Amino acid sequence: MARIVIGLLLFASYLVLGNNVKETPEAFTHSQRGTMVESFISGMEAQTPKQAVELWVLGVNNRSGAIQYATLSPDLQEKTKIQFEKKGWGTGQSSPWLENIRFVKEEKINNTTLQYTLEYDLVSSNWQWNKKGRKFITVEKNQDRVKHWYITKITTNYNKYEAFTPAEKVNRILESQ
Repeated sequence: MARIVIGLLLFASYLVLGNNVKETPEAFTHSQRGTMVESFISGMEAQTPKQAVELWVLGVNNRSGAIQYATLSPDLQEKTKIQFEKKGWGTGQSSPWLENIRFVKEEKINNTTLQYTLEYDLVSSNWQWNKKGRKFITVEKNQDRVKHWYITKITTNYNKYEAFTPAEKVNRILESQ
């Protein structure tokens, strides 16, 4: 938990200092800003598979592409980085948003891979939604470096009202709910 707090503080510092860089370009070099981002990402490394999903959900709830990106595997980061950049690292939309997110299933694929099924409500301040959503998130243990977990796949059942993040694969087959 301390690593999460430290990571969030580092990211917040980057955001604050990033605004000053626009006013005084000599304050931080490109290399220093890159180091700050790398420090943020390493500070967000999940120690458990469920923590990786919880961090990603935190990023979704706060519309933070940076937090979502930090929880992804290197392969998924490479595939989605340009999409996150094009969105200015912000994701989501004002309505509807996700609420009452629940872990409804944990499936062990093997010793280093788990899949979580999440269900949630779509909520808006303007009207009642009777729609629920479902996401399937696969998490794997990093075997190359310090033991941490990252997300390798996110599949979401399609809902025409829901915004999807760059890392999500949308399943267009409608499921009865």
